[in-house]
Amino acid sequence: MSVDTKAAQSTSDFAAYRNPLVSVTMASTFFLKLVSFLCIPFMTIYLSKNVDAPLYVIGVIVGLSQIGSLTAGFFSGMLADRVGKRLVLLVGLFGSAFVFLMFFLVATFLRGSALFPVVFGLLNAGYGVMSAFFWPVTQVLMADSLPKERRPAVFRHRYVLTNFAVGIGPPAGALLGIASARAAFVISGCSYLVFAIAFWWLTRGTRFGFSAGPTERRSFTGALKVLAGDRVFRGLTVSMILFTLAYCQIESNLSAVVNDGFADGVRFFSILLTVNAVAVIALQPLATMISKRLDPRRTILLGNGLFTVVCLLFSLVTFGKAGLIALVVLVSMAEVLVVPTVSVVVDELAPPTMRGTYFGAATLRNLGLGAGPALGGLVLAFLGRGLLFVFMGLCGAAAWAVVHLTLRENPGAHTDPSSEPV
Repeated sequence: MSVDTKAAQSTSDFAAYRNPLVSVTMASTFFLKLVSFLCIPFMTIYLSKNVDAPLYVIGVIVGLSQIGSLTAGFFSGMLADRVGKRLVLLVGLFGSAFVFLMFFLVATFLRGSALFPVVFGLLNAGYGVMSAFFWPVTQVLMADSLPKERRPAVFRHRYVLTNFAVGIGPPAGALLGIASARAAFVISGCSYLVFAIAFWWLTRGTRFGFSAGPTERRSFTGALKVLAGDRVFRGLTVSMILFTLAYCQIESNLSAVVNDGFADGVRFFSILLTVNAVAVIALQPLATMISKRLDPRRTILLGNGLFTVVCLLFSLVTFGKAGLIALVVLVSMAEVLVVPTVSVVVDELAPPTMRGTYFGAATLRNLGLGAGPALGGLVLAFLGRGLLFVFMGLCGAAAWAVVHLTLRENPGAHTDPSSEPV
């Protein structure tokens, strides 16, 4: 490809941001993900300091956010298709602001009481519900707002921005001394509230978030039948549940392992999260080159296979900082291969009138994120940290097997990176 051709392609990619839908959605993705990660990754550490309960119970509380997202995701997608994306987004933004501010109040006035873990868990589930009303719909907004040929580039930019935000959030929280502290809840809540008000003000009286053409409305059961009859979508969903069941250990139970294993556990865990984000960005060109040479099925199989081998091998090596950093880098490579390709295939599979429903239903992968902290906590509590990585590797192997058995046909999806799982 010549220099002029590359320059023209780059200009074409960024021309998509002339669309206000894309610009606003991209800005919200970066900023709100950043403030969320001031506290969300440190939930396990925060609860372990303030709740007298075993790790698997804390894992249940942490996982409730993903269960809430799982429960609400399908319905939010259907609502977005029926009533418009703007209303669903506003509900998610204002609701998330309320939940974070309630986190602060509960942590202030109920900490130490028997009600604290119960109310905290309910609020965490509420955060998951509100997330399902925001994050999946942002993907639909960008897909609806752009021609098909421009979506992969914008999705790729969104993926990089998201990981950049994830990389900044945890170390910023640790540096400011607010990681696993109540102040992070206030900052996150106020940020969501400010953005929600600004979003409402800028889009009032507009058609922001509504489809330009007529939409086909399906009942709940009708939409469910369409999804259930899509063999490729079923296989992708099951494989992602298994993959996320293992992958979420990096952001949940690994924090407890690191906190117990090192004197500077909180700081080092924030560094690991930053390494993950930086590695995802740095490895993007390599992953893109691989995905262009392989079809979607082989790309996903390669990522799951890499994840499996890395986790099983790591269970055999000495536990240390260098090894953990190497683990996170290699797991990040698997993430870049699997997650973007799955998201692009979902976009390709979804009929235009059901894009919200498909992306909403794709949050079924959060079943793995929801069950993962509790199951990993059980493994960690009763079997030790070595077998935690064996557990992760076996989940990755199961995900590989599901893709191998179900994703035989080529859906023709473009394999450039797309957005992250909720």
